[in-house]
Amino acid sequence: MRRVFITLISVAFLNLSSFAQIKGQDYIVDKNGDIMISKIVEGLAIPKKEIYSVALKYMEDAYKDTRYKITINSPENGVVTGEGEYLQFHEDRIFPSSYFLNAPITLRVEAKDGRARISVILSYYTGKRSNINTSEDIHDRISEFQPVNERQTERRKLYNAAFPVLFQKAQKTLNEVEEVLKSTRSSVPDTDW
Repeated sequence: MRRVFITLISVAFLNLSSFAQIKGQDYIVDKNGDIMISKIVEGLAIPKKEIYSVALKYMEDAYKDTRYKITINSPENGVVTGEGEYLQFHEDRIFPSSYFLNAPITLRVEAKDGRARISVILSYYTGKRSNINTSEDIHDRISEFQPVNERQTERRKLYNAAFPVLFQKAQKTLNEVEEVLKSTRSSVPDTDW
């Protein structure tokens, strides 16, 4: 009886620790199984066209020497989207294998007068899984593994450690874009004089 009680307490503790790792991390899993982390920035003193231009310049500067590319560039709609990758954002050694994880991302900025929605969209973990004899590519959908899908137990330790790191990198990207947008002053002269 005592062993059963200790086992139940241990299982409950493990479930609570998985929940605690993602507590406070706001994201949406869309119908395609992609993870979307968004931030709305309001109170910008610039019009839609300038917000769009600043976001485009940010992506051009951030992506100029990397494998990133701008995929949607729509000044009429105020939307700019770029695709890139967080390279080796997480490494782990779980005997007998070593894991080196990357995550392709999509950064999207949608502008309206005085506000913008910034989103980072994450779909897959990519990278390498290797041991002494072999090396194989990783291509695992993020939403199918823990902590997003708590029922999945395969590679639980790896992805429970990797997801918070990935989430922080996405938050850092959102904060960088927000900072750039908020530091921009309107080039339109004030005509109330």
